[in-house]
Amino acid sequence: MSGSRAITVQLVDDHEVVRIGFRYLLEADDLMQVVAESASGKQACRDYEKWLPDIVIMDISLPDISGLEVMRRILLAHPEARILMLSMHSGMVAERAMQMGARGFVCKRSGARLLISAIHEVMAGRRYLDDETGVQLPLLHSASETLKPLPSSLTRRELEVCLLLTDGRSVSDIAAALHLSEKTVYSHRQHIMEKLGVATMAELVQVATRMGILSGG
Repeated sequence: MSGSRAITVQLVDDHEVVRIGFRYLLEADDLMQVVAESASGKQACRDYEKWLPDIVIMDISLPDISGLEVMRRILLAHPEARILMLSMHSGMVAERAMQMGARGFVCKRSGARLLISAIHEVMAGRRYLDDETGVQLPLLHSASETLKPLPSSLTRRELEVCLLLTDGRSVSDIAAALHLSEKTVYSHRQHIMEKLGVATMAELVQVATRMGILSGG
């Protein structure tokens, strides 16, 4: 280590195999040490308080509450927290994550080594946006903007479907992207609308924006 302190990392992802892969990748870098692995949003909040890591690598889709809501809670108590978000989604999702305080955003479809670069950029005090997001820095963020909690009643799969629906994707496109039947996607869409109390796609977009799932711009 040559006297340098390791960068402490918290991994937040509900898939154990993903966490194992990330741990292997990160700890191959002598300057990084994974101190916590969290499989859910609530556990992530507890683990952050316990370990106070230098950086959090967090998936947006979690089984209990969204990674965006976890980030909001952490930043409320620790405004200095460095959080690097991961997602299969990009575009408005990446924009919203950065507006809410993420120091960086990496698409899961990008190369694994990109994650290492993103961590070093964030630790150097710079913001990092994967080119795959299609979003450009700097992003405007109004300090007076009210960022409301995400609907914790949505399951991880329902949140994924909701993100794709509000991105304008068709049921058949979503079914193909998530490897589901169209019947299952229709069922998820019905449950999402019931839980959010909406009847049309226009209302879904409006509610998703108010709740912080989408950017209001």
